[in-house]
Amino acid sequence: MAMDYRKYYSKAWASSSLDDAAMALYGREKFSTLKKSKDVRLTVPAGIVSDRQNIAITIDATIEAKTLAIFQDVNKTSLVAVFNVAEQCALSYEIYIRMERKGTLFAVLEGLDGTLYYDRKYVDILTLSCMAA
Repeated sequence: MAMDYRKYYSKAWASSSLDDAAMALYGREKFSTLKKSKDVRLTVPAGIVSDRQNIAITIDATIEAKTLAIFQDVNKTSLVAVFNVAEQCALSYEIYIRMERKGTLFAVLEGLDGTLYYDRKYVDILTLSCMAA
């Protein structure tokens, strides 16, 4: 059964900073367990992205997880998505997101042990200024 994260964690969805959104989603104690892991792999397009409306990202992990959350540090709100992960499920997601301008994406995985693991990648977005004739 799916959880309505917007209802139960409304502050996480309203937060503009990654730290505030993650604290609202996980709580201070669990957030303090956050650590970078090679077992969580976030893949973003190489080079400069020309279509900021349709950015393909992939998240793979070998850690058994409860949840997977995606954050970014560019748009008005930091939290992009939260997925409940079924037990004994291979974690491999490919989704498309939108970013207003260049910035960093974070994939945060909550392991079955309650520890938070993450990977982050920088996404460079092509920005064209208006050109007058």
